[in-house]
Amino acid sequence: MIVSILVLATVGIVLFTSNESGIAKIDVETLQNRLENEEITLLDVRESTEYEGGHIEGAVNAPLSSLNTTELPYSKDEPIFVICRSGNRSAQAAKLLQERGYTEIYDVSGGMIAWEQQ
Repeated sequence: MIVSILVLATVGIVLFTSNESGIAKIDVETLQNRLENEEITLLDVRESTEYEGGHIEGAVNAPLSSLNTTELPYSKDEPIFVICRSGNRSAQAAKLLQERGYTEIYDVSGGMIAWEQQ
């Protein structure tokens, strides 16, 4: 697997991309930076009860269990950030979104566990 690493030192952004999948993995620090500096689409793919128990402000709940049957109101070339509890479901959701034609997907490594530890 070939992995590219892009580091923008001036804003502290670290972006990991796999040439095989085309899905970018980002850390929670990068997500926080993006949330603070721009409007982004953040999908929380945990189940509704998990989401209701605490989520990132502005995140849209789109449970993985229903994502396959849900039509998302976003442009296929719009950046979409995906988060879950630990990173497993977000990776699955990112792959599903890619299969549905979305082209700019960011999977948040470590999920809400990493977010809460930050």
